[in-house]
Amino acid sequence: IGDHMKTVAVIPVKGLHNAKTRLATVLSPQERGALVGEMLSHVLDALHASGVIDNIAIVSQQHGELDLPSFVSVIPQTQQGLNNLLEEGREWAQTEGADALLVLFADLPLLTSQDIAGMVREGESAGTIVLAPDRHGSGTNALLSHPVGLAQLAFGPSSFEAHMALAKSAGAQVRVYHSAGTELDIDTLDDLARLDAYRQEN
Repeated sequence: IGDHMKTVAVIPVKGLHNAKTRLATVLSPQERGALVGEMLSHVLDALHASGVIDNIAIVSQQHGELDLPSFVSVIPQTQQGLNNLLEEGREWAQTEGADALLVLFADLPLLTSQDIAGMVREGESAGTIVLAPDRHGSGTNALLSHPVGLAQLAFGPSSFEAHMALAKSAGAQVRVYHSAGTELDIDTLDDLARLDAYRQEN
């Protein structure tokens, strides 16, 4: 293809046993671990099936407890704090010679390979940042930076506004990507209920 954009994906993963503590009232640690493992597998499958991602890595401290497919690289986390560990993912993306970096989270149970392909398509022009907000429009569930070093990473509460402002100040073209798959992340009981309802309707 010659002008193929090399895109890599990085997913921060906390490990199974200390994940999703806000669901502790309804799920045992084992059930939470199973849910997190299932969602991570789902996200990895969607990335793999999309056909537009060249390499996939997770950044994790507890990667030993994750049952990862062979196509996934592991970046052992040395930094504390989400944005710091994602910088480790960015360094990896640069050593891989990637044109674009897709950062996304492991708790997107409705994510599809079409979502991944759609975000990558939106970010084809150099100088573009694609943001996928959560369903409340406050958090960012996925971000594509083309080139890899363009986006400043500011994940956390109200990160969508922060990412928008940072992207504009970097002079980037910003595209916002909306879909059921990128909007529903699972943190609270309300999110779980939303997931069940969606699955019943579809």
